[in-house]
This record gives sequence, C-alpha cells and structure tokens, in this order.
Amino acid sequence: MAQHHLWIWFLCLQTWSEAAGRDADSMVVTGILGESVTFPVNIQESQKIDYIAWIAQSSVASIKPGVNRTEVTVTQVSYKGRIEVIGKKYDLVIKDLRMEDAGTYKAYIIEENRENIITKIYHLHVYSRLEKPKIRQSWIPSLNNTCNVTLTCSVEKEEKNVKYSWSPSGEKSNVLQIFYSPMDQKLTYTCTAQNPVSNNSDSVTVQQPCTDTPSFHPRHAVLQGGLALLSLLILIPVLALLFHLYKRRRDRIALEADGVSKKTVYSELLRDTRLTESRIYDELDQSKMMKTNMKNKRPPKTLGNENVV
Repeated sequence: MAQHHLWIWFLCLQTWSEAAGRDADSMVVTGILGESVTFPVNIQESQKIDYIAWIAQSSVASIKPGVNRTEVTVTQVSYKGRIEVIGKKYDLVIKDLRMEDAGTYKAYIIEENRENIITKIYHLHVYSRLEKPKIRQSWIPSLNNTCNVTLTCSVEKEEKNVKYSWSPSGEKSNVLQIFYSPMDQKLTYTCTAQNPVSNNSDSVTVQQPCTDTPSFHPRHAVLQGGLALLSLLILIPVLALLFHLYKRRRDRIALEADGVSKKTVYSELLRDTRLTESRIYDELDQSKMMKTNMKNKRPPKTLGNENVV
C-alpha cells in the first residue's frame, strides 16, 4: 500500500518535473533493434539513494536499493523479462529492443530521507542494422556515342535517417549520374548506406553500357527505322496486287458460273420446245389418220333417178 501511495506521489511530481525539465539532465540514447540499450544513471558512491522511478508514457519500473540486493519491480507488462539494473550505479538496461520502445524516458531519483529529487531525461532512438544495399543501373544514349548512366542505390527495407555516399566520386546521394563514352575504361563505383548504428556497402562495375546494348545506339535506331519504312513501302504494293488478283479471279468465277447457268436454261428451253413440236406433230398425224378413216367408212353415193332392177 505504501508503494502505491509512493507511485501516486511520483505521478504528481511529474507535473513539477515538466516545469523543471530545463534544469534536468537530458541526453540522447541510441539503441539497435533486437539488442540491448543502457540508460546511464551514474549514481555516485557518496549519494544515498532511497528510490528510483522510471516513467515513459506510463510507469516502467521502480528500483529500491538495499544492503544485500537491489529490488527491481517492472510495472509495465511490455517490459517484463527485459529490464535489469547494473551495479551500484543503478544504470537501467532494456534488452531485446523493439521499435515501439523508442521515446522519452524519465528517471526520478529520490535521495535518502526524500530531501532531494533528481530528474534525468533520456531520448531513446531505435534503429535496425542495415542490410546490404542494391544498385540498379539504367542507360540513356546521348550525343557523340556517349551514355548517360544512372546508378540508384537503396536498401531492401528503407529505414529512416539513412545516408548514402559514393566512391570514388564522393557524391552524397543515393543516385549517381555518369556520362560514359566507349573510350573510357571500366570503372567500379561503391555505394555505402549508413545510419546511426550501422553501415553497409555494395559495388558495381560500369563498362561500355550503350555500345554493348545495340538498342541504345542512335545509328542502330535510325537503321531499324529505315528498314521498317522500306518494308512497309514494299508490303503495300504487294498487298494491293494480291487484292487485285483475288478480285479478278472472283469476277471470272462469277462469269463462268453465270455462263453455265445461261447454258443450262437454254438447253432446258430447247428441249421443251422440241418436245412441244414433237407432240404437236404427233397430234396432227393422228388427226389426219382419223379423217382418212372416216372417209373410207362413208356409203357410196346414189343418184335419185336411178332405177334399181
């Protein structure tokens, strides 16, 4: 219960420490992701410490010095198993650093009999170790058979506060531009990526990029364009001739089909005419024969005054 009241007192003192913060010791502490960081408290042997309270956004831990051992109480769950205190200077250590650990930490150091309170402020920055950067190349043809070569350097996971530099050019940027001609010798450029806790490098050799890539050569581009135009000029007449021949053949087939049709119709008409004439002739012959037969069957003519004996 006494400890609970003590924490309430510390939280009340936090308002006072904000006003007195200008006079408090303040320092920047840099930590590496996944590793440990130490907040130096540097208590002198002559100082008699009764209590140390650590606060970030909320209470973190409390340290109670003792004759035989120091009692450390972690008051925030996210720091469980990751906090320890070193020796009689009571330096605070946070292990297995996380990105969310970054921020402002305050140590309230209460001397014996609570006659004096010392406030120390720490600004923790957490960075990860940089991986090996990668260099990407691109080329643009220029005049007089030269090349504008662009080298771009980047780390796989872009981190904050990363600085780039090139050697041997000395350029302080992640992008390096080079004008290269076929007469130049091959050159090796090294990109170094650096942040407050680590650095890493990669190198690339530039050797006749434009001459090795025909598509970048201006003369080759002109030649390819001329060949394409010539092919087009040849292709158009050939297509026109093929279309003309196709049209002529189609018209000839249509005429032949029309001639065959007319011939068939004429043959049918001729055949029908012949059949009709033959039928008419047959009917006439039959009519003549009937008349002849009728004449042969008539009785002989007699005279009126003729006497029969």
